[in-house]
Amino acid sequence: MKSFFFLIFILLSLTGCTNLLYLSKLGWYQSLIAFHSVPVQEILENERVDHESKEKIRFVQEVKGYGEKKLGLTRTENYSKYFEVKGPVLHLLTVSEKDCLRLTHWNFPITGKVTYKSFFTKEGALKEKRIFEGRGYDTFVQQAGAYSTLGWLKDPIFSSMLQWEEAILANLILHEMVHATIYFKSKTDWNEQMATFIGNHGAIYFLTEKYGKESKQVIEAIRYQEDDLLFSRWIDQACQRLSKFYSEEISRDEKIRGREEIFCSLKEEFKNISFQTDCYQGFERININNAVLLAYHRYVHRLENFHALYEYFENDLRRMIDFFKEIRTSGEDPSFYLERWIKERGISVPASLQ
Repeated sequence: MKSFFFLIFILLSLTGCTNLLYLSKLGWYQSLIAFHSVPVQEILENERVDHESKEKIRFVQEVKGYGEKKLGLTRTENYSKYFEVKGPVLHLLTVSEKDCLRLTHWNFPITGKVTYKSFFTKEGALKEKRIFEGRGYDTFVQQAGAYSTLGWLKDPIFSSMLQWEEAILANLILHEMVHATIYFKSKTDWNEQMATFIGNHGAIYFLTEKYGKESKQVIEAIRYQEDDLLFSRWIDQACQRLSKFYSEEISRDEKIRGREEIFCSLKEEFKNISFQTDCYQGFERININNAVLLAYHRYVHRLENFHALYEYFENDLRRMIDFFKEIRTSGEDPSFYLERWIKERGISVPASLQ
């Protein structure tokens, strides 16, 4: 239970009573995970554990080693333990105004402002969701298969991870490793988009080295990356269209009524997108609102622009990661730093990297 008391000490010293009940619940669940996690070596030596699960555990450790040695991501003791979980690891609540694309944020120690709220139980997320809906907000609850404690605690391998195919699993591990390496306080979207980009490319790098560039694993990883870019373009255009509508000089009620036509149109447009993978399967069944769009936008906005920066670094992912570390060390706002850096070098990179 040491992790629980350590976390509560941090929370008490930094927040007083603000959000303490919520944060203490997170700390309690985190302590249970830490207490019931077992060393992966015990799983690997357990004869009752199937061969495929053991291979996935070894695969996770290979990805971690690759990220640390080849990409320069921070060395941690993450993924050295294993935790059995039933269902999703986390439930993430996103909340937005109804008449504009403006997210609600929560202030927490260490992370600063965060535009989603995490729950270890579905019931907790739905309870909070109903509260905000009663206040007239748009809401959306997503499931998460993993998370990062930003290097403060040892993140385990969750049993649910072992069900994923290698391209997704490599991407996820590298994504979370980015959070433990480079984290900009109060910059939720920037952090997630940076991790998405590095996770996509890093997975391709790793799988190419392990299986060869013509392997099915690499082909699948490339398809996931291309689908993210395709979805990124669509959702950027969707948000631009809505922002233009919300900026019209009409009443709030008119905006709320009028947006439904736009939502219906967007769903029809989405149906006509030809994805190569099933990563966005089921999106068309979601009742679109502002929170839904912004929740997805959080992860895939500006991917094309990050790619332009990646090309400037001659497709060298480690150089790009080192550059993000440089920004983080400066203590400056990443958008302002990048804007100045680009201007000083006369680089032709889209200005929307902000």
